[in-house]
Amino acid sequence: MECTKTRIGELPNVQVIICSKCGEVLDKGRKKKEITVQEEATRLLKLKGTAPAYSEDMKSVEYDTPSGRIKRDLLVLIRKEQCVVCARSNSQYFEAIIQVRGGDRLKVERMAEILVKRVESRSFIPKIDELKEGIDIYCGSRNEAIAALNSQKLGFQRTEKLAGEKNGKRLYRTTLLVRL
Repeated sequence: MECTKTRIGELPNVQVIICSKCGEVLDKGRKKKEITVQEEATRLLKLKGTAPAYSEDMKSVEYDTPSGRIKRDLLVLIRKEQCVVCARSNSQYFEAIIQVRGGDRLKVERMAEILVKRVESRSFIPKIDELKEGIDIYCGSRNEAIAALNSQKLGFQRTEKLAGEKNGKRLYRTTLLVRL
């Protein structure tokens, strides 16, 4: 066992990036990954297929080698940053507005609740405005707002407004009007 440890050498330090708000593991582009800290450490150490077993405090790892199973000390550095979704939700960023309008106030509120649940499951909602005409739902993703309306089989009127430019590309804010 000691001979195998000297031939293989020490494991390098591993740095895992975690979102400080939602706790998800991030990649270098600050996008969320659907994996755990242990799975990310396994990927970075290139231990896939060696059945790694980490200690509770992530200070050591035990894995298979051609010479047998060995245990090595490990240093996992955890860096906290905000993911893109959390950063946008904190800054009141939105790409679309769903305007729910209708004569019956109770019906409008029920439909708004259904749409909010659907959009929040896949994106975020920075704010909801209750007006005398109806309810405005600000959505972080235009595609998720449209998908939520299509899932309820609601017809809507779509308008787009120029919001600015980024890297020479025009950015639009979409307003989706639903009449019940």
